[in-house]
Amino acid sequence: MQQMMQHFCDWLAATAISQAFANTGWFVPTVQTVHILSIAIVVTTVGMLDFRLLHLTHKGPPLPDLARSFLPWTWRALWVLLLTGTLLTITEPSRELMNYSFWIKMSMVVTLVVLTLLFQGPLRRNPGYWNASGHRRLLGGALATGSLLLCICIVFAGRLIAYT
Repeated sequence: MQQMMQHFCDWLAATAISQAFANTGWFVPTVQTVHILSIAIVVTTVGMLDFRLLHLTHKGPPLPDLARSFLPWTWRALWVLLLTGTLLTITEPSRELMNYSFWIKMSMVVTLVVLTLLFQGPLRRNPGYWNASGHRRLLGGALATGSLLLCICIVFAGRLIAYT
């Protein structure tokens, strides 16, 4: 499997688009900047919702209003991350696709997306869902804790890609 992935990376790196991206001096820093800013948006918006779900913050709009304001930013930033991440992978395929830190990061991103959907779905149907009972508050707190830990680990794994 690793050999097949290496062949794919070699093929992708030899394509005209990969060569064009890699040989344009401003391309990688620009795309990385947009990628990092998008990470900041996701971590900030998800973090604010998680803090509210954990009842660590009490001032400001109620959770449903906060979610209505922040989640569109989260989803847009995730789409930008998908685009910029794809561009970076096309530019340096072996750096990404042959790196275990990359694959760990991607699985954590998928898990974070699932947790965000698990948070958002019930809230859309019933704005008071996460405060309706002690069980739901506990479940929401567990979801928020997992989400916060994933955000931290995703950032850490992303940094590890450069060093592994």
